Amino acid sequence: MPRRNRNGFTLLEVLVALAIAGGLLISIIELVNHNLSVVNRYQTEAVAGMLARQKIQELKQSPKEENGSFPEPYADYEYSTKIEDGPLPGLKSMVVVVTHGTEGRDSASFRVFYRG
Repeated sequence: MPRRNRNGFTLLEVLVALAIAGGLLISIIELVNHNLSVVNRYQTEAVAGMLARQKIQELKQSPKEENGSFPEPYADYEYSTKIEDGPLPGLKSMVVVVTHGTEGRDSASFRVFYRG
């Protein structure tokens, strides 16, 4: 029986290697996409938190209920404020909710108590 020279890969071996490489590539792309969406969400929440703290500082001077949006470059962020009675007599509660985008999925809410 003559011996054959097997220096190359068979078609089946090449297809299996391509399938494994494709599966790994798809997994890596999904992981990167997920991580980018998480980073984007946390960045939005951080900006919303900063804007909410800024609005609380403004409202400490004259507390009032209002709705609106922030000036550029944060024009796509909106806020709403609410003044409520606090848990103890003489305390008031100020709630500031900042939402991002038209869907309002990403938001930050802060509550501050003060003497009213």
